[in-house]
Amino acid sequence: MDVLYIGAWLAIGLAWLWVGIWQGILAKKSIEVMGKNPDMSGAFLILTILGIALVESAAIYGLIIAFQIIGADPSIWMKAIAAGASIGLAGLWVGIGEGLLVAGAMDATLRNPSMRGKIMTYMILFLALVESAAIYGLIVAFQLLG
Repeated sequence: MDVLYIGAWLAIGLAWLWVGIWQGILAKKSIEVMGKNPDMSGAFLILTILGIALVESAAIYGLIIAFQIIGADPSIWMKAIAAGASIGLAGLWVGIGEGLLVAGAMDATLRNPSMRGKIMTYMILFLALVESAAIYGLIVAFQLLG
């Protein structure tokens, strides 16, 4: 049974590690750009909330798989480790990708405020595409455990 906890840690530990780091980076970036252009604080706050919420989803996926692993039959310990690594690593890269996208959108909005609408539209589109990588990791993890 203890070996299952390795898979659960991989699922949630890796995802939380990178999610926490990128949420902090996004919050810091948001405060910096708000300080440079206080008139656009509302727009930057929207970007920050959206970015942090999407980055958080990777940790939620990891939590779901960790709970699945903890309740699993101990005989599937290898699959549990693989499932944990699947979603944990997906969360890692999705957190990085989404964090970079939102930070880049903030910089672009700061440089060219008149393009705010287009920048946000494209950012949301690109975030959805990056988020699909986390969903792929989630599907793989469920298949391994099923």
